[in-house]
Amino acid sequence: MTAFNWQTGDKSTVWLNEQRTPEDRRRYARQRDDDRRHEHERSDRAAAIAGRLVGAAAAAPHPYLLGKGFPDERPLVLAAETVSEIAGDYLVPHGAKAAIVVPARIGQRLASVQLIWANGTKRFLYGGDMGGAAHRIATGGDTWLCEGYATGLSLRLALKGLNRRDTVLVCFSAANIAKVASVVRGRCFIAADHDAPPKAKPDQFGGLGAGEHFARKAERPYLMPPAEGMDVNDLHQEAGIFEVQRLISMLIRGEGRP
Repeated sequence: MTAFNWQTGDKSTVWLNEQRTPEDRRRYARQRDDDRRHEHERSDRAAAIAGRLVGAAAAAPHPYLLGKGFPDERPLVLAAETVSEIAGDYLVPHGAKAAIVVPARIGQRLASVQLIWANGTKRFLYGGDMGGAAHRIATGGDTWLCEGYATGLSLRLALKGLNRRDTVLVCFSAANIAKVASVVRGRCFIAADHDAPPKAKPDQFGGLGAGEHFARKAERPYLMPPAEGMDVNDLHQEAGIFEVQRLISMLIRGEGRP
């Protein structure tokens, strides 16, 4: 049995019966080859759809960012009707009007997109290759990784206020931060979400939330807002950008988390 996580790119196969015959192994090998071929086909289709979505979108304000403290930001925006026409109704929440289109690239290749709707709902393309994908919102010397688009905007603002020109990459999920970190060259820092441990399995991440667990797994220095349930944009909204800058400065000086 094979399970695939379209958001993180993780895939795993579990045998229900360990007493496999040679024919079982051959059948599994054929099935594995078929699965890989279908996976590549789905990925290619998603990449083509992503290209059409990005091409149809235009820079415009969006209500989601108004609530995140960036009323003047002009991301790529696309009307719900056009999203449905190009990619399907499953991406559009009931009553939604327009989405932010966040390109997800692996290297220079456009692999997929994230759609962010006004109420904060986030949707990904079916079959899109998200493992190791990121969206760059600033370019510079050191690299900062985070999960969410609004968190990335808060990081960019805080770094600019500190007269720093650094790269900021939005990685879309905590698990994907660790994947992106593995290929970043040079100094790299992580702005982790302060997630609560999973309720269903509180020991799944050693008692930590997903954000901190995967930041530690990445083995890069990381910062995290002090209160559970917060990300860097939440901290920006509640305590001001100077508090975000304080965490950044502490981390760079080596006073933050290892």
